[in-house]
Amino acid sequence: MASLGSIQQELVNMQSNTAVNKAKEQAANGASQELDGDAFLMLMLEQLKNQDPMDPMDNSEMLAQQAQFTQLTELQKLNESISTNNMIQQANDLVGKTVQIVDPNNTSRLITGVVSSANFTNGSATVTVNGKDYPLGLVAAITDGAPATDDKLIGDKKLSELNGASGITEGYVTLTTQDDGYKKNHTYIKITSDMKVNDFMKELEKAGVKTKLENGILTIEKGDFKGISMSEGKVGDDTATASNLLQKMEMFQSETGDLETAILDFNRK
Repeated sequence: MASLGSIQQELVNMQSNTAVNKAKEQAANGASQELDGDAFLMLMLEQLKNQDPMDPMDNSEMLAQQAQFTQLTELQKLNESISTNNMIQQANDLVGKTVQIVDPNNTSRLITGVVSSANFTNGSATVTVNGKDYPLGLVAAITDGAPATDDKLIGDKKLSELNGASGITEGYVTLTTQDDGYKKNHTYIKITSDMKVNDFMKELEKAGVKTKLENGILTIEKGDFKGISMSEGKVGDDTATASNLLQKMEMFQSETGDLETAILDFNRK
């Protein structure tokens, strides 16, 4: 029958091998070279394994190392908590501010909008801009702490007078909606030099899409339609003059290519 000492030694060997293998795996995966809890445990177990049986580690030294291990573990938990709290605070501080987001589908393109909310799930912080969630790490710049003008005032202004829409030309744009039966309907909207923002929104809403003017940004959403699209001129009429308004807008498509959201940012110069 194995002695108690040999059994204890075998347990130490097993724990040591487990810690060593885990440390090797972390190194192979490019993990941090800092002395983490596993590495500290590995060293302590190796020390126990290779101690002189004629002069074993005394209890006070063992307790001191256990105390160090406990302190290291608590310090790691504290650092993780501080990091998480900082991330949450950074995201919350952006709410209500105009930011530029790196487009995840085109890293050379920046998306401008006001952060409407911040969220933290599964260890990651996200901010909501123009109705879509983006990782906090994609925020490239904070361009303003508040919208440039009041939304009520914007609604009563002419499109051509506002930042983000200045220089528009008169002509038509076509809004095409598609229902669940894939039936398409074209709505022709005539853009004029004296067309107000509210009038433009009313024309869009007549077609059944949803519009929202918030923090100086006009958002067009597909609403209950299967999909929508916008194009210059009149579909099926090559003689109709086309407005360049769509060139001033940002379009966001779904994976199927349907237009999910279009925005016209009046804060942009």
